[in-house]
Amino acid sequence: MKTLIIYGTRYGTAKEIAEKITDILREKDVEVDLVNSKDKKDFDLTSYDLVVVGSGIKIGKWTKNALNFLKKNKAELANRRVAIFVTCGAANIEKTAAEGQEKYLDNVANEYLINKPVSTGLFGGVYDPDANHGMLFKMVKRSIKKDMIKQGQDPNKRQDYRDWDAIKKWTLNLLNQ
Repeated sequence: MKTLIIYGTRYGTAKEIAEKITDILREKDVEVDLVNSKDKKDFDLTSYDLVVVGSGIKIGKWTKNALNFLKKNKAELANRRVAIFVTCGAANIEKTAAEGQEKYLDNVANEYLINKPVSTGLFGGVYDPDANHGMLFKMVKRSIKKDMIKQGQDPNKRQDYRDWDAIKKWTLNLLNQ
């Protein structure tokens, strides 16, 4: 099986997940091409059995280049097995996970894919209080800090909410889809 993993990232979180997915598949002798969506615009998808598309979420949106890949290749992706994943804060909290699934995965699949994806992955993100995430992050940071304190977490320290075991399990399930 030959697989394309293409991702969009702003701060590196989606890239790290895409790299982990790549490593897991390669351990299973899957031929994998890993591509940052901003680095390549034109694709020949004919040799791929599986296409995995992922993105980080910022301000409720996928990265532009990852969405453009889905939009531009919609017809060709209809002839491939496709899986999509996102990394976002909505996955960090149980009460917002269903909303994240619907908004960032189900709605995107309905708009940009002709066929239903073989799998969707909603993965936690990374909270880094020292990163420069822009003006909106600064505005909501106070609310995030309050929630973190309620959960017994230190809002002044970097928090990685990605569940690497769940990512591995999701990836291995792609081999059976």
